[in-house]
Amino acid sequence: MKLQHLRSLVAVYESGSLQQATKRLHISQPALSRTLQALEEELGVALLVRSSQGVTLTPFGLRLIEHARHVLESVGRAQRDIEEMKGDAARRVSIGMTAVAALSMSLEDAFVAFHAKFPETRLSVHELRPSAITAMLREGTLDFALSTHPPETSSGFDVSTACHIPLRISARCGHPLQRAKHLAELREALWVTSASGSQTVFQQFFLQNGLQPPERVFECSSLTMALDAMAGLDALAMGPQMSARMSSSLHHQIRPLEIEESLPDRPLLMISLNRELLPTSAELMFKLVLESLQRSHPST
Repeated sequence: MKLQHLRSLVAVYESGSLQQATKRLHISQPALSRTLQALEEELGVALLVRSSQGVTLTPFGLRLIEHARHVLESVGRAQRDIEEMKGDAARRVSIGMTAVAALSMSLEDAFVAFHAKFPETRLSVHELRPSAITAMLREGTLDFALSTHPPETSSGFDVSTACHIPLRISARCGHPLQRAKHLAELREALWVTSASGSQTVFQQFFLQNGLQPPERVFECSSLTMALDAMAGLDALAMGPQMSARMSSSLHHQIRPLEIEESLPDRPLLMISLNRELLPTSAELMFKLVLESLQRSHPST
């Protein structure tokens, strides 16, 4: 089985037709057909079903696609790692994080230590939804990510808990409910949340305290828009304890409410496709971020 075989199968699957796959691979259709036929003969199973609507994969083909993507991603990372060691590649480390993760961490020390070791490497940090993080990790666009949400499927991912972050309920300074002491007093308020669904931590917290979850909910994945909703719409939010730097900068805008019910902690996860295959620079940044998080949240 050759890399050319796997690239051809992935191209057909993602393009949906042989014609589109040939354009992507810059080869003729007869050459592509021969490659796919050779792969099917080697494995002894049919991988494709051709019809007037296009090409679909058999169960064997779908299973092979999962492995093919991982192999191609690993090969791409290996090539990048070797080029980086040779000094032939423009170095880049890309990190994804959810809005909740971004609010709870301060990584200046990790960035300083990283640039002392790799001064010419460009760091890219992206605030993303959990689903986008999963997709970009699979595509190789991200080296690793930080999230409070595990991947929808853990297959093919390395997931480890970096630390646990305390949750807080917060409101703008001067909010009419800023002196509330019990969760029941907050149920009728407008809330801004970063996730949807029936089993979010936000909803579970109300249910565990004998209350129905609030009905007035504004779902928002942008930290900037969430803060704007808190300031302009008097929305409440349940989120992580902010980093010291973030707390200082927002001190005159956002304050935590001191309610008597105990809020849960949330695990902050570090996710990669395969940590052992991270390029040298990305592995160093992974290690520095992990150490920084564990210093700031030493209870883990």
